[in-house]
Amino acid sequence: MLKCRQVTRLVATDDYKELGLLKKAEFKIHLLMCNHCQRYFSQIKSLGCEAREAAKNNEAGPEQLNRMENNIMEGLNGSEN
Repeated sequence: MLKCRQVTRLVATDDYKELGLLKKAEFKIHLLMCNHCQRYFSQIKSLGCEAREAAKNNEAGPEQLNRMENNIMEGLNGSEN
């Protein structure tokens, strides 16, 4: 079974997309069982989406940064309940 350190490293580097069938199953099972890694995965995905949107719109101004920060904080607050 994968450990939290391994899962967070895979998520941070997007390497989880390249895993073989068995390791991908272990990865998904770990996420189902571990709320901390599940929350981290969700936060990283949200941050990536916001960054891609900013790049697509060629925005990196204060409004975009505030929106990104608010979305991240909403994700943090929503996952604590």
